[in-house]
Amino acid sequence: MNFTIQKVIEILEKKGFDIEEPENNGVLHCIAPGYKEIKMKTDGVTHYFKVLTKYTTQLEKALEWAGVENLEDVA
Repeated sequence: MNFTIQKVIEILEKKGFDIEEPENNGVLHCIAPGYKEIKMKTDGVTHYFKVLTKYTTQLEKALEWAGVENLEDVA
């Protein structure tokens, strides 16, 4: 499922993540207590997510890897 970057950020914030861009390199660090950190980068069309050492272009998969429950409202 493709979302705009704004929609992805809204979904992550709704799940309790804080979004930070610490190094100004376009990588967003999405951090929430009790979950693994999700790093996200976009090329304007495709969003790339990294959780630990795994990469995906699917937000649902990244949230699953981060340990987020209740993904019905994302799919």
